[in-house]
Amino acid sequence: MINKIFNNSYLCLLFILLLLALSIPFQKKIDNERSNFRSIENIVLLSPKTLKIMSLGFDNLVADIYWLRAVQYFGNPEIPKNLKDPELVYKYFDIITELDPKFVNAYRYGGTFISDPLPFGLNRLDIGTNLFDKGQINNPDNFRIPLEHGFQYFFYSDNKEKASELFKEASEKPNLKEKRRASIKGMAASALDKGGNRELSKKIWQEIHDSTQNEGRRNFALLNLKELNTKDLEDKLTGFANKYEETYGSFPKNVEELLILKEVKKIPKDHEGLVFYIDPETKTVKSTALNKHLISTKAEDSK
Repeated sequence: MINKIFNNSYLCLLFILLLLALSIPFQKKIDNERSNFRSIENIVLLSPKTLKIMSLGFDNLVADIYWLRAVQYFGNPEIPKNLKDPELVYKYFDIITELDPKFVNAYRYGGTFISDPLPFGLNRLDIGTNLFDKGQINNPDNFRIPLEHGFQYFFYSDNKEKASELFKEASEKPNLKEKRRASIKGMAASALDKGGNRELSKKIWQEIHDSTQNEGRRNFALLNLKELNTKDLEDKLTGFANKYEETYGSFPKNVEELLILKEVKKIPKDHEGLVFYIDPETKTVKSTALNKHLISTKAEDSK
């Protein structure tokens, strides 16, 4: 009987599926006896090579079964997130994507599950990155994988240059509409600005400005370029204010006092033609246009 089953590929596959189905109640019993958070460890995780042989060509179907188990484990509300094993979750998604390398959502959601901070994810960007990287190798034309990988670095790490690199890579994928391509390039530029690489951010905004045919996007790129130049002026004037303090023993009360320094010939205006002002709390020079929200907040607080 067993020989007949294994000689028939369809019967063999049904036999495997039956065994997986029968394992569920036994697994639940083990979960209850040995605590829920170890549930995934009680499933036999065969190697992808062994699973490929056993699946008899039905790799995608077996990948779907593992996908359901991985999602069930991750989404189980009875298991606290801090007790879930990110390396074990990664192993599940690694198996899934070995069986089905084009399963894009497995890379996207698996990488996000693992990388997101608690309580939403498992707070292991280092492990999640491996899954995103694998997805980019196996799906080189898919823009969503590097885009969502970039979000992880942008929101949850200090490495804004890596975020920008991933956004830029996503923007260069084929078959993107102009609007989406320009939007993703804008995210790359913004990430660099937040990360302190303002010059490279300017180059990306300049590239968007010069390459887009849409007047609205061109104007938006130009506005960002002007804002970056204003930030440069803030830094330059703050440097002069620091020198004023070193020379005269106190921080200037207004930017006009900087004219006493021989390096300062004229106090510029910001990109909206508004004045720069001294922020005594941070001891920096600020642009009125870039910091209108701070001015309005202080005005409300003083009432």
